[in-house]
Amino acid sequence: MRCTANQHPHKRNHLSRFVRRVAGYAPVLGLVARPDRKMGISVFMRVRNEADWILPSILSLQDFADEIIVVDNGSEDGTVEQIRQVQKKITIPVRLFEEPELDIHDLSNFALARTTFHWTVRWDGDFVAHTTGENNISGLRERLLSLDSRRYYLIYLRLINLCGDLCHQDSREMVHIEEYIHSYSDQARYIHPGRFEALQTPKYYRALFWYEPYAFHVNVKPARRMLMRHFWEDWMELKDYQRHPRLEDYVEAHLPDVFGTSSWDEAQQACILKASDNYIRYSQDTFGPHPELLRPHLKKPKYQLLYDNGGITGRLENVS
Repeated sequence: MRCTANQHPHKRNHLSRFVRRVAGYAPVLGLVARPDRKMGISVFMRVRNEADWILPSILSLQDFADEIIVVDNGSEDGTVEQIRQVQKKITIPVRLFEEPELDIHDLSNFALARTTFHWTVRWDGDFVAHTTGENNISGLRERLLSLDSRRYYLIYLRLINLCGDLCHQDSREMVHIEEYIHSYSDQARYIHPGRFEALQTPKYYRALFWYEPYAFHVNVKPARRMLMRHFWEDWMELKDYQRHPRLEDYVEAHLPDVFGTSSWDEAQQACILKASDNYIRYSQDTFGPHPELLRPHLKKPKYQLLYDNGGITGRLENVS
């Protein structure tokens, strides 16, 4: 079927970007209120069971952020204890809140509301930035602070995705591009329209796309977390909180249909093998070196994929 201009997604995207580009001058012309926060960068993090990577994640922001807001959503793996340790090591303020009952978009809005600077950056507990080299995150700071402070911006960043262990990627999503940065206003809010949360902003936010790889998404999780993540998008979209109030309830109900077993241990191993069908080795020639704060973990890996006859046959956890 032939697409009309209203139907074709690329044309819609181009039109939306054009409207944003024009509307982006509204604050400069005095048609909408200009940003009124003090200049600087607030990073806000929503975390749950991120003990593996939370330390390098926060430390990698040392030369980037003016403050870090961390909201823990009920961690049980020592994440909170690690955050309290890193508060003593880092020179910028790290404010910790514990909100175990909030869902994902309420968690985001709770964290966003506690930021105090002009720029707000959504940062997960498994993001680790470059602190040296040409893609040093301090360069991102300079770039943000050089933009016109009278205008509102929505900035899409590209993160390098690691999966399985630190030496592999998922061939279907080797990079991840999303709206991680925006100028603060009361009009920007997180919503939950479907399978994912989304940031909703007025049309006068100018969208920019910056593809330099300032950070890695270390999507390397314990087997149980991988299994939970396998079902997470469906649970988010269904929103049947009466039958499945927690993600764990949804997983429990659907294990037999998806993995042919009611055993979490068996399903976890099957989930790892299923995911590994799409894993390829990480290429430094393509994406550059790992961030400096990840390199000690390369020498003593906690997770290691196993090979036999050229194929992945499983994974070791807690190697070190």
